[in-house]
Amino acid sequence: MKKTAQQPSPLDNSQIQHYREQGYLCPIDVLDQTDAIRLRAALEGAEDLQGHPLDRLQCNKSYLLFDWADELVHHPAILDAVESLIGPDILCYMTNLFTKEAGSQSYVSMHQDAAYWGVDADDVVTAWVALSPATKNSGVMKIEPGSHKKILPQVNTYAKDNLLTRGQEIASEHLDSDRQIYMDLQPGQMSLHHYLLVHGSDANTTSDRRIGFAIRYVAASANKIGQPESALLVRGKNSGNFIMEKRTRHLSHKARIREHTRALRRQMQNIFEPEENAGLKEKLRLRATKTLGTGLSYWKELTAR
Repeated sequence: MKKTAQQPSPLDNSQIQHYREQGYLCPIDVLDQTDAIRLRAALEGAEDLQGHPLDRLQCNKSYLLFDWADELVHHPAILDAVESLIGPDILCYMTNLFTKEAGSQSYVSMHQDAAYWGVDADDVVTAWVALSPATKNSGVMKIEPGSHKKILPQVNTYAKDNLLTRGQEIASEHLDSDRQIYMDLQPGQMSLHHYLLVHGSDANTTSDRRIGFAIRYVAASANKIGQPESALLVRGKNSGNFIMEKRTRHLSHKARIREHTRALRRQMQNIFEPEENAGLKEKLRLRATKTLGTGLSYWKELTAR
């Protein structure tokens, strides 16, 4: 894939310093308008084909299922910027498609990813790519600059419209709302943020879908805490303990589903594992969710055609 004039070179020293001090960069041009429209059309074409929006399982590690997502996680402009922050050996740990339908009440509470990912590394960065206009009114990501220096306490709320798996939320007394900013993006632009940065988003009050594709990159020397999980090597060589995923873009539909469901089952063993101090109700809820999710993944694999 050739870079266009709008696609960035590796980050310069001032950008790198800003990221180190504030925990984010925004906006960064990645795709030209034609590619942004094309990739959104590919995503929505897949949804039209199956008759409904991507479900929660399809929204996680989508690069193992869809060419449009595979193209984005390997995009040289994105990887060049990420390499400037975490080095030349890069894993895609996971991706999350966050779609807020027009007028929906879906939101993301203020939280820190590092609190529950279980990655033993400081070199973890999210590239959040906009495939639709992402504004304050449409529910773009809001952040608290400089909040990536320490872990803050958060609780699992399981709130109905919260897009997070457990509804993870940092209590308001630990936040500084006066410092929070919105990271507005146009289609084809991205933001970068450290996995300790406090962030969330509001509901979409506009007449268009808000589509954001969050790509979680980690230095390939990183180790996974807990049960073994897999990741996709997208640049350089691997030296950590992640299980290596297979790139699926030339595989059959059934083979893609098989690779995807296996990767998700590994992830579920950790993401739904209760904390040591969790109460009985919390433990039962998470174990039930893990069992249901694992069963659903097996069903998808067995019924794939």
